[in-house]
Amino acid sequence: MRALPIQGRLIAAIAAAAMLGGCSSMLRDAPLATYDLSAPQGFSGRAATSKGVLVVELPTAIQTVDSNRMVARSGGQVSYVPGSQWTDRLPSLVQTRIVQSFENAGRIGSVGRSQDRLSGDYQLITDIRAFEIDVEGGSTARVEIAAKIVDRRGKVRSGRVFEASAPASAITGPAASTALDTALGQVLTQMVGWGSGHI
Repeated sequence: MRALPIQGRLIAAIAAAAMLGGCSSMLRDAPLATYDLSAPQGFSGRAATSKGVLVVELPTAIQTVDSNRMVARSGGQVSYVPGSQWTDRLPSLVQTRIVQSFENAGRIGSVGRSQDRLSGDYQLITDIRAFEIDVEGGSTARVEIAAKIVDRRGKVRSGRVFEASAPASAITGPAASTALDTALGQVLTQMVGWGSGHI
């Protein structure tokens, strides 16, 4: 059988996922299933060594990612995982999980969101570069977040790009959300270890 061109793989994968849930009209009429992300716990290592206050800014992201929909990508073609959504806009959800990850680790004095109007010693500025299911060569969750730590004088103390991936068993809400949550957990674990050493 002739292989589908790259441009058609995403459409075929999304269509197949939609068929599993019933006819397309029923999917359009049904409410979207809602999924959440988690913050890693059980950090090992030292207790708080810094009394500094870290303020986590709202992550930036391109419009495709800056929504509550799960992104699926095949090359340059972008769609969404059918019938699925996050509990909040992705940047807000990721910001909350970053804060919770630093709190769970307990390695710095205090951490909060910029919306909390804290007077921070440091800012964590992040950009969500990728948060998607890549359907080329198999379904894989891919998360990439660039981060900078800036002191109160506006000097960048350190910057790094964090990446992680995890296999997704299908392009469906349960499978995609689980894989993306796994990849994000790896990124946040790395981010906490790095950030704690620069505060």
